[in-house]
Amino acid sequence: MPVQVALERARVAKEIGRIEEARRILGTALLAAPDDPRVLVALADIAYDLDEYDDALRFAGQALLADPDSDRAHVLVAMAYSMREEWDLALEHGYTAARLRPHDAATLLLLALLHTSGPRKDKDRARAALVEAVALEPNDANVHCSAAETYQRLGDPEAGRHHVTAGLAIDPLHVDLLRMQARAEFAGFDGGRNAAVATLRGLLANAPTDTRARRLLAEVHWRALLRLAAWVWVFAGCYAAVAMWAPPIVLRVLSPMMFAALPLAWYGVFRKLRRQLPPGYLRARVLRARVLFALAALAMSGLIVDLGAIVMRSEFAGLVRVGCVLLVLGALGAAVGHVLLFTAWMRRGLDDPDPDDGLDFAGIQVVALGVCVLPLVVVAGFVRGWARQPAVFGALAAVFGIVLVTLLIEAAITVWLDRRAFRHTWGIALLSLFIAVPLVGSGVAVWWSGGEIVSGEVRGRELVEAPATPTTTRRPLPTIPSRLLQTPIRPLPSATAPPPPTER
Repeated sequence: MPVQVALERARVAKEIGRIEEARRILGTALLAAPDDPRVLVALADIAYDLDEYDDALRFAGQALLADPDSDRAHVLVAMAYSMREEWDLALEHGYTAARLRPHDAATLLLLALLHTSGPRKDKDRARAALVEAVALEPNDANVHCSAAETYQRLGDPEAGRHHVTAGLAIDPLHVDLLRMQARAEFAGFDGGRNAAVATLRGLLANAPTDTRARRLLAEVHWRALLRLAAWVWVFAGCYAAVAMWAPPIVLRVLSPMMFAALPLAWYGVFRKLRRQLPPGYLRARVLRARVLFALAALAMSGLIVDLGAIVMRSEFAGLVRVGCVLLVLGALGAAVGHVLLFTAWMRRGLDDPDPDDGLDFAGIQVVALGVCVLPLVVVAGFVRGWARQPAVFGALAAVFGIVLVTLLIEAAITVWLDRRAFRHTWGIALLSLFIAVPLVGSGVAVWWSGGEIVSGEVRGRELVEAPATPTTTRRPLPTIPSRLLQTPIRPLPSATAPPPPTER
């Protein structure tokens, strides 16, 4: 078979998704022409698409031996070296490819990407390469797509969204651009979660096998279900914070309102999901043993927290401590449900999730807790001596610690699931250390909070048992003889009688 015919057949097979058939055709051609740089470059391209970077580097290196001026071979070598984190060699071959093709937008985009990666980033050169590449191909949607991705790596989301909009104006059905638009909408820009789901549904209608779009839709679904546990935590934490300072009369008004808010919040989550997701999507993922058990645990934990809120309205110290314990138990139940839902999301199955999504989710939540909630908890701990119920701070700190421990455990789960992506053992060890230190600290805080609930100061009446009414037997009173009751009768002094003489 002639080399040109083999290359054309391999290209067609690759375009229709038959990668192994394309590799087989090229392997046959390579036997006939072992030093043909075109065949070697095509094999390196397929190996790179299959994440076989060592093979890609080997084939591209052989192509460079046959043709040192092969710009495509230099590009593939640069890309393979970048995936192996050998940034100096990657930049060297990237600049060589740019010298061979100085007016090629794809090569300039590769240089921009290399300048935003590695230990020595050069943002100015990256921006200059992006501007030049877009100026060379202003009507190419793929160029705008690559520019948008690189601008996001540069920390300039506004420029990234500009190129997404420009690319979609050229090609409204571009899969990668639609996915980036959905991601931006899901992050809170340009319409919110409803717009993101609508974009993803349209994308999947045209490309139903797009893995990253399916992952993003699954992320929308699972993160919404995880909010069920978050509502329980918010209820328990807020109520404990209010109970530290507010009198029982305020708690009697507040607890029924919050009691109704929790089921309404859950109803809102399910109602929005049913309206947003494709038909049958929610049911197929909820009707699983793990998810059903998680929902049951969350419902039970919500009831326990509600019961604790009712008990804490009492003026008796013992009941206040019982209410604090119930709040902590409810937070623990919500933690169990949260972990079960998180592992159901990370479980390989219908959506083939990416552990990086779970790590990003847990990491963002941990940072938000550390920046927004932790200072408030620390301040409450310092001023708890002036609070009406100082010991209730133990419940507040315990709920915060439980939430933090749960998120750190989930981050550790994602690191374990994605352990093969770490090329160096020290990377896993360092990330595990960052997780383990706050995890141990949070566990100690929860332990201390339990002691504070049990032995801390609670200002209220004590439950005292009234003593039993004494029982007595009636006895007859002693009788006095009548003769002892008789007294002599003396006449009363009259008015005419002379007064008795007085002694001088």
